[in-house]
Amino acid sequence: MFSSFTKAIAFGIATVLPAFPQEPPVSPPNAQIRPPQGPQSVNKIAAKVNGDVITLNELMIKVAPSQSVLMSRYPRRGEAFQRQLDELKSNILDELIDRAIIFTEFKDRVSTFPDYQIEDEVKRIVQNVYNGDEQLFNKYLKATNLTRDQFKEQQRKELLVQVVRAQQFGDVANPKENEIREEYDRWSIINRDRAKDLGTYRRIYLHKNRGGGPFAQLNLAEDIVKKLNNGGDFNDLAKKYSNGSHAEQGGVWKDIPRTDLAMEFGTLLFETTGSEIMGPLEDQIGFNIVQVMERKLGPAKPFSEVRDEVQRRVISDKKKSNYQKWMKKMRARAMIKKML
Repeated sequence: MFSSFTKAIAFGIATVLPAFPQEPPVSPPNAQIRPPQGPQSVNKIAAKVNGDVITLNELMIKVAPSQSVLMSRYPRRGEAFQRQLDELKSNILDELIDRAIIFTEFKDRVSTFPDYQIEDEVKRIVQNVYNGDEQLFNKYLKATNLTRDQFKEQQRKELLVQVVRAQQFGDVANPKENEIREEYDRWSIINRDRAKDLGTYRRIYLHKNRGGGPFAQLNLAEDIVKKLNNGGDFNDLAKKYSNGSHAEQGGVWKDIPRTDLAMEFGTLLFETTGSEIMGPLEDQIGFNIVQVMERKLGPAKPFSEVRDEVQRRVISDKKKSNYQKWMKKMRARAMIKKML
């Protein structure tokens, strides 16, 4: 399954946006590291489950928000990029197949979810995945040829899967208070207000159209990363090499709102832990080398307001073993054909 880093990245469609704020605009160079991207074919089938079709669009909209993270992480693409792409694509397709199996079994219940509940779920996704940016969310819908109503119907099925998992697989002991508190700690990170995340980081930025062009700049960026990992001083290297406006300050950017960052870079900075050197990370006009100094995560709803919801999550997790056994039997009985 997904590693701690690859949970944040996947295969899909995305538009790569400028990554960091407050730099002067630079015209993109003629030569590009990044291959051209565009809307994918809309009539392909990813899998069939008991005669029902899972389209390529369904797969892509599920993973689309994170493709740019993976692409930015691997400017040269290569074997590691391809391996993660294939793994993520396969795992997400398996999740969609399980969803289709459950939908076939319990589809009479799907209409029980009122429209306002589905709309609330869509708003939660826009807030948590797209930093509350409706325009960015609409770009992804357009790129995958899905309307908002079609996306809402996908979320209706997602909620059905969650309810089935929570309700159908045997009684379990009521969770203890410490279990609920521990789950709240995890819940509060996942469901925080990401629009209020603040980060302080060091950054070395190399423009693609300087120093011999994009390939030369990528080579230089990779060399700088090696120096940093071998004990080089970030402050000195930033002053020497960075084209960024904070180079003379050692590349330090303090308390930058997540909303000032492109989505994929917000993911890399705020959905990871630690202070390891990250990079080179590619955006439209250059390469970034980043070291996070401090993360101030946005607030979540207080425990008192969400205790019942968190308790249900603990109970659902306790039922996971029964759910997995049931799914194994259901997969064995289902007619499944993968097209990818």
